[in-house]
Amino acid sequence: MLCSNGDFLQVTLLKTLTMEKYSFECGRWLDINEDDNEIVRELPATGAYRVTICTGNVSGSGTDASVFLNIIGDLGDTGERLMFMSKNNVNKFEKGNHDEFLIESVTLGQVRKVRVGHDGRGGGCGWFLDKVMVREEGQPESAATEFPCFRWLDRNEDDGQIVRELVPAGDGLRLFNVNYHIAIKTGSVNGASSDSKVFVKLYGEKGDTDKVILAVSDNDLRNYYETGQTDIFILETFDIGKINRLLIGHTNEGLRAGWFLDSVQISVPVHGMQYMFPSHRWLCKDEADGKVEVEIYPSEVLEIEQLISYEVTVVTGDVRAGGTNANVFCQIYGDEGKTEVLALKSRSNNFERGTTEIFKIEALDVGKIYKIRIYHDGKGIGDGWFLETVDIKRLTMAMVQVEVKKEETTKKDKKKDKKKKKKDEEEEVEIIEQLQEEDGEIVVELLTEDNEELELNSYEVHVFTGTMFGAGTDANVYINIYGETGDTGERRLRKSNNLNKFEKGEEDIFNITAVDLGILKKLRIRHDNSQASAGWFLDRVEIVDNKDDTTYFFPCKRWLAVDEDDGQLARELVPVDEAFMKKGDDDEEDSEATLGLEQKGAFINSKILCVFLHLQ
Repeated sequence: MLCSNGDFLQVTLLKTLTMEKYSFECGRWLDINEDDNEIVRELPATGAYRVTICTGNVSGSGTDASVFLNIIGDLGDTGERLMFMSKNNVNKFEKGNHDEFLIESVTLGQVRKVRVGHDGRGGGCGWFLDKVMVREEGQPESAATEFPCFRWLDRNEDDGQIVRELVPAGDGLRLFNVNYHIAIKTGSVNGASSDSKVFVKLYGEKGDTDKVILAVSDNDLRNYYETGQTDIFILETFDIGKINRLLIGHTNEGLRAGWFLDSVQISVPVHGMQYMFPSHRWLCKDEADGKVEVEIYPSEVLEIEQLISYEVTVVTGDVRAGGTNANVFCQIYGDEGKTEVLALKSRSNNFERGTTEIFKIEALDVGKIYKIRIYHDGKGIGDGWFLETVDIKRLTMAMVQVEVKKEETTKKDKKKDKKKKKKDEEEEVEIIEQLQEEDGEIVVELLTEDNEELELNSYEVHVFTGTMFGAGTDANVYINIYGETGDTGERRLRKSNNLNKFEKGEEDIFNITAVDLGILKKLRIRHDNSQASAGWFLDRVEIVDNKDDTTYFFPCKRWLAVDEDDGQLARELVPVDEAFMKKGDDDEEDSEATLGLEQKGAFINSKILCVFLHLQ
């Protein structure tokens, strides 16, 4: 649009094929007698973005703090914008609110991520953010890009951070960030401890982090930076590559602000690197050079075991009493092995009814995932849990993030696309089994939804307690069954056909559901010695494979007791032929004499098989 006096205000361009509209603002003279006398201008395209910020529905999720947002695209970013005026709510960021805002900006191209946070001010400043949705003004809601969060921005919850960078749904909310494990050792000199808040900034070959307050220690120490103490923090941020130097300091607040910093150690498991930063100096206004922050350089860089990142998304069902207060654990199985047992926890109140929670885990690469085992420890009031879904994503550091065009695809097409992904690309495993049966179990194994080779199987476990005096136990008994294709993991034998389990001369029957183990090779059984009358004489274990109706016999005929036999509380048992069991019934004394030889032979054969498979 041109004014009659030569003042150029704005040009609007409409792309008729897609109906995309672009505005080009100027607000300057094009006149040889005005301004800078130029009559040619280059104008950036401007537009507007409609942003929907969704506050969570958990207790205390709303905030009265000032919230800001930065939209980051291929062509730039909006900068931090204060979310001042909601288009649809008078009170912004209340529990369950969806607040809409309009942000005017130059065109950013493809929006890649958003940076959202608040100033931490006010009594109720803690905030649980579900997600942010961004779309260009004029585009339908279906065209919005969704940026999930499902985390607290709160100094007193989660990791204590009040600013988060979010990536689009499907990219792996936290996978493209790297965990930097920062171990800070306070010196042992007199007065070395500090009450002040400590911050760090990392400088790397790919970029630098922001200056970040270390709010919550990973080793859960309540008083930080005490004399001779090591505090460990996890800084989760974008990948800065090889670390070149570190800025560390404190805010000089508190009665004892001065601090003697001995050293800093930074471990980056996904890089397989560890950096050593010696300091041995005061950061104090009244000591040494009076500085309260310092830049230090690594004296040594070591190689450590390299891990990869897994993102585990857990959805608790929206049913009555669906949440749990128990501690939850999982173990991931792949074609190259299995992870250790991994705790799913944060400082927040986890696994409440109807919530979605995302956990980032660093563990060994197990290859293509085919199952997980997820369970809780049964502790706390209201430990029962309705688990809706589990979703796992994994990321190898060799992976390159590729832009994928959004297309309307059928569910069948999506499954085909998943199978075509290469091993070093992002692998998404969606597990959709629902735990709807109230069977008293607190452990479940779940298969990936596109896994057609494996299937769940049930095993009937018969445990026979001996008949001699004092044979029974009141302790908790645990079993792990091993087969050709894996193991059940250790399971507590909880729900028997008898009210009082493991009594003298009793047969207790338990049911265990697990991914099919193939031919059973051995079992490990133990008790926790938790009661006064814990000693237990185990006669035998029989396991019925319900898939093919095969029975396996595991004789024991030994004590599991600290004051009997060899004092062991655990036994590994191998199966024997049914003929051996019948022979034992006829001549029990001879049976016990040969049982040790029978089991020893089975163990040797098992080890030979393992060596053969390894050599293959």
